[in-house]
Amino acid sequence: MLPYLFQIYGPMYANCYGIAIATGIMVFAYFVNQDPRRAKILSSEQLNTMILWGTLVGVIGGRLLWVASNWPMSCYEALELWEGGFAVLGSIIAILLFLPAYLRKNQIAIFPLLDLAAIYAPLLQSIARIGCFLAGCCYGMPTNLGWGVIYTHPDVAVPLELRYLPIHPTQLYSSLILFVIFLLMHHVFSKYVTKPGQLLAIYLMLSSLERFLVDFWRADQEFFDLEYLQILAIHQWVAFGIFTSALTLFIYQNNRKQQNGSKWSNN
Repeated sequence: MLPYLFQIYGPMYANCYGIAIATGIMVFAYFVNQDPRRAKILSSEQLNTMILWGTLVGVIGGRLLWVASNWPMSCYEALELWEGGFAVLGSIIAILLFLPAYLRKNQIAIFPLLDLAAIYAPLLQSIARIGCFLAGCCYGMPTNLGWGVIYTHPDVAVPLELRYLPIHPTQLYSSLILFVIFLLMHHVFSKYVTKPGQLLAIYLMLSSLERFLVDFWRADQEFFDLEYLQILAIHQWVAFGIFTSALTLFIYQNNRKQQNGSKWSNN
């Protein structure tokens, strides 16, 4: 696997990881823009501005959770963005904290927009995971299965003790599961789920469940110091918290009376 395409300057490279994330964001922006439901919620210009801010917030949130779960490290190491190191659950949490305030300030309906974004977010994540696979981050445990992958490039994130050994391609597991989630969101749930906020809740439940399950095969897990919490990795506890919150949201919205008008409108 090749972690970068070419050197930009000094320690900075055109990382395949970063390129995959950028590609995922562009694909996400394209499909949301083309979706006919988008015009009922916000303009194309508003969407593009929101995506730019959301990307920035997502990068910060993903980096903060990654740094927190890999602490201690120096301030310089924490700022080495070109070396990779992002926690997607941190990005999701940061974006979910940021967007409601941003949308309210700009008088954009919150749940209709988040529901629409939830349809295509798994596709963005699925593409980004290909970058993880190329960079060697989010690597798996050793395996004797026939589809185990072997990393040999000196600059991949896989530690030395796991190089030249077949390991679980956990990044591809995640990519495949997230793509299936996208298909379900786009072709099933978006057609039959009618109450605002429930598509968002379903996406959060499925994506957090994906992370919770795939983590059992990941070799880069980090654990809390407290012994009774070590039955699960840090990100599995975070995923469990997101799943529980999303389930609560789904039940709450399900028990609310449907307002008049389309769930995709600004009403």
